[in-house]
Amino acid sequence: MKPIFFFLVVIILISITNLIIIFAEPDNKIIYSSWILIINSFIAAVLSIFILLKDKGNKDRDKTIIHLAIGLVFWFIANVIWGYYEIVLDVVSPVPSLADFFLLSAYAFLIYRLIVTYNKINHTVNKKILFLIISVTGSFLIYLINLTIDVSELSSFRGFMLFVVTIAYPVLNSILTVFALLILIEIKNDKHHFISWITELVGLLAIVVGDSWFAIIVLTSFVEQLWISSLLLSAHYLLIAGGLVWYMRHSIKWQSKNIINNIIKRARNRISKKILIGLLLVTTISIILSIYSTNAFSNDDNKYFINKRSFDIQSSFDKKADKKEFVIGAIIPFTGSLSSIGKSVKVALDKAEEDVNHHFQQMNYSDRFNLLMADSKTNAVDSLLAIKKLHENGANIIVGPATSTAVSAVRDYADTNNIILISYASTSPLLSIEGDNLFRLVPDDTNQGKVVAKEMIKDGIKVIVPFWRNDIYGNELYNSTKSNFIKLGGKVQNGITYEPHTGRFATSLHRINFIMWGQQLKKLNTIVSDAIKRYGVKSVAVYIISYDEIAPILIQAQNYDMLKKVRWYGSDSIAQSSQITKNWEAADFAMKTNLTNPLFSIINNNNSEKINSLEADLKKELHEVGSITYPVIAYDSYLVASKSLYKNSTLNYDKNNNSTTKSFKQIVFDTATKPLDGGLSGKIILNKAGDRVSESYDFWIVNKNSHGYEWNELTSHR
Repeated sequence: MKPIFFFLVVIILISITNLIIIFAEPDNKIIYSSWILIINSFIAAVLSIFILLKDKGNKDRDKTIIHLAIGLVFWFIANVIWGYYEIVLDVVSPVPSLADFFLLSAYAFLIYRLIVTYNKINHTVNKKILFLIISVTGSFLIYLINLTIDVSELSSFRGFMLFVVTIAYPVLNSILTVFALLILIEIKNDKHHFISWITELVGLLAIVVGDSWFAIIVLTSFVEQLWISSLLLSAHYLLIAGGLVWYMRHSIKWQSKNIINNIIKRARNRISKKILIGLLLVTTISIILSIYSTNAFSNDDNKYFINKRSFDIQSSFDKKADKKEFVIGAIIPFTGSLSSIGKSVKVALDKAEEDVNHHFQQMNYSDRFNLLMADSKTNAVDSLLAIKKLHENGANIIVGPATSTAVSAVRDYADTNNIILISYASTSPLLSIEGDNLFRLVPDDTNQGKVVAKEMIKDGIKVIVPFWRNDIYGNELYNSTKSNFIKLGGKVQNGITYEPHTGRFATSLHRINFIMWGQQLKKLNTIVSDAIKRYGVKSVAVYIISYDEIAPILIQAQNYDMLKKVRWYGSDSIAQSSQITKNWEAADFAMKTNLTNPLFSIINNNNSEKINSLEADLKKELHEVGSITYPVIAYDSYLVASKSLYKNSTLNYDKNNNSTTKSFKQIVFDTATKPLDGGLSGKIILNKAGDRVSESYDFWIVNKNSHGYEWNELTSHR
């Protein structure tokens, strides 16, 4: 095979594997990236071992191949360990971790191999070229080190180790690249070896950029583009694998080589270059078309649209059987920065649907309810796509969305199309609008701001330093808490607001994410330090409003001395978060700073058995419960929706089939506010805006038990 065709095949293979990452859902890119890295590093490691075993009897063999094999095997083991942390456990790895041990150990073998190889060849490299290579590489590393120092906290052991490990990879990769480039210059006239080394050099350049990608992230704040570094790392392993295949083809003496040569010669005689190029082009176009045909280029992906009972909406009324099938939609954050409650809410809604249909069956009613679910991805754009999809499939009453940002995005569409929304978690006061189609079975944040301010004052806090999400939820909760805290005599420092990123990386435990949060936390540490000097450490507290990104924030906050000395208070979106308790560094920081979070109280002694049953289902399905509050309210939201649909179908038509004047909106209001048979969250009182009225909140903190960490109730405001 000629080099041009060899490189073309390698490029196509790299494109195929990387397209899997490129067109994956944002929340799945990290998962796919981990799997691709494991598979590609496995391929490279297996090829190196195969060459080592196959060529062991050859006196002229390259003896340094054993060092390459060990290095590639170590890299593969490291990728498996990283995958275990990220995919299986979804917890932060130690710094340094076992994966770091294997990765860094591999460099010793790989660098030694290049040094031995370089010493075997004539050293005739032009001094100017050598100086240029070293100067460019050195300048790049100096810039990278300075940038990393600026965004790192070196005063703590963990912060220092994070800096060392982060910078070690691009430094070691640069050393590999320099030696590979020098070797390549020396053997440029050796056709067969030159091809193998050029693939290795390009692969090393790819990994240099990939391991240095955090610099681009830091400079641009494009945190969602972390996956691009995975493309480069993935290509790196396939380039090395390609070089090994070329080396195996032209340098190893094995019995089957003549057979392969004969096959290739016959193929060359029968297949022209034009035909071969045409086949490669057809293959490439076919790959692209197949991806396009699966809607990979479309944002309106049906992957997270769940219709469990697929039935024809147009024929949902069966006159002969007098049967009606009602559609209830649900917009759930299956993915994104509030995905921690998405799965538990789904379990609750599934149980509610089962219980409601079972009740109708016991009453010998033929009516049935069908739950359709769509993913909001915890962002405005996909929430709007979700409500449109649900409406197209017959849903005129929808449970959700969860976040205030998502509710704000769909509210106008709901009002225009007469869709009723029943949110189980949205709390922004800005959405308390009389006359719209939104009902919220949780109190708005004027209540939460009041109770958390009282709790702070009761604890002796005189000054708070806020750190909050810059969205409709974070801003309004901050304003409510601030005004109430000031009324009670407290002071609020000018804190830090951050732009909430979408997708899995915003909440991931990747080290680059820690570096990003480090920039914000360093500023927060300075403000807290100044406040401590003025008011004393016992009078100062950090007040944080966040979603699932709370885990990397707390993990990184442990690097800053002043942040560890003061109390922390949080929000309802943090209370009972399993993201904290399953990551021991986050949990330990939360416990030591007494992180106190309010959460709407759902104590209902009348239905405690059903709540326990739901909690058991959550443990069975998810192996972790997290917050029970939102699943319980989602359950009640489904009950309100189903009972309202049924009442609407019976009350709005008299015996002569004449329509009455009672609106569906009024039916929903009446259903929610009257005693809800089977409800779990207690008595529901709604104000004129359709929001729940209550100042009943529990406060939750993290404590350690014999098995790890858990959430415990601290105090209640009822």
